[in-house]
Amino acid sequence: MRVVFLDRDGVLNFDRADYVKSLEEFKILPGAAQAVARLSKAGYRVVVVSNQAGVGKGLISEETLSEITKVLHRAVREAGGEIEAVYYCRHTPEDDCDCRKPKPGLILKACEDLRVEPRECVFVGDAERDVKAARAAGCGSALVLTGHASAQDVARFESHPDYVADNLNDAVDWILDQDSKIAT
Repeated sequence: MRVVFLDRDGVLNFDRADYVKSLEEFKILPGAAQAVARLSKAGYRVVVVSNQAGVGKGLISEETLSEITKVLHRAVREAGGEIEAVYYCRHTPEDDCDCRKPKPGLILKACEDLRVEPRECVFVGDAERDVKAARAAGCGSALVLTGHASAQDVARFESHPDYVADNLNDAVDWILDQDSKIAT
């Protein structure tokens, strides 16, 4: 698991039911940038893979999405980490594209670009669609409870994650622990 894919909204920043549409609405979750830094310092490549249907719905411009992404990169760098790449699906659910989670298209594209096998990766998300996308791609999965899903929701999922974490920092603990078990 040398590549960690992260969903954005609900994992790295507070999610909103009406989409994050502006810089003012983009608020990084406490400890999230530091958790990414821990992964970077441990030698992991960190990649964001996120549905951003607000673009397809005309609720947020490409320019604003780009500005939000720059703020995210800066916050992670200031914490001592690095996000290697960002992959966004800008389509709406009605577009029925291959890149919108729960379909695995974006994850598989990222794996191809990074020249890594999906089985060597883990995906951290906050919703069942993230777990389904990870499974369909062949990745491990962790689900954080800082976004859409509650522990009660997870019990009703069709696709269960490999680990349920309180937050990204907890997920990072699990990832590092899993890696240490593989190394021994």
